[in-house]
Amino acid sequence: MTPFELLQVLVAASNTGMLFARTMQGHQVRIGLAAGEIVHISYAMRRGGEALSRLATAQSTSASFTRGLVAERHDDLPPPELLMQMLATVLGTGLASLPAPSGPNTVPTRTDAPTTTRPHSDFGTATRARPVEDTRRSAAIGQLRRLMVDYVGPIGGLLVDQEMEAGFKTWTELIDRLAREVSPDAEAQAFRVAALRLLR
Repeated sequence: MTPFELLQVLVAASNTGMLFARTMQGHQVRIGLAAGEIVHISYAMRRGGEALSRLATAQSTSASFTRGLVAERHDDLPPPELLMQMLATVLGTGLASLPAPSGPNTVPTRTDAPTTTRPHSDFGTATRARPVEDTRRSAAIGQLRRLMVDYVGPIGGLLVDQEMEAGFKTWTELIDRLAREVSPDAEAQAFRVAALRLLR
């Protein structure tokens, strides 16, 4: 389904959370739902009605949804029917899928992990190291969430979760993508330095 079709499903099912859509321009559209009502829109460091005007020429490439409360509500959005018409133009392209049951603090499993079954002889060795790796990974992600909240506000933790769900090969790649959501450029650079120090 397209991102707009996913939005329609979420609205009809009275979902609460954030729909994240990546655009061809490399920015991210964030659409907040409260019991199926669109209450938040942000794009390219703009909020509410101003974000909608910036979205006029954007086209989506993909989207995902994270359940959870929406911290910021915008009062300058148009009526629901008009708003959906405007979003249909933006979100009518690209691919999206229904969200799997998960919470905003769920740590996605690594997509690069081997899927084959290990021989019985070395199974014990593999399982002894894994809890340590998972603990370090979870702690690093928690620190990154808190840092992102410091720079962009309450939505920071959701941004980290959304970028992780999109997949990444290195911490640097993840941090660079998150830094695009920080403005101005000086703040983005400061975030990048602090995040790399955390995950060193």
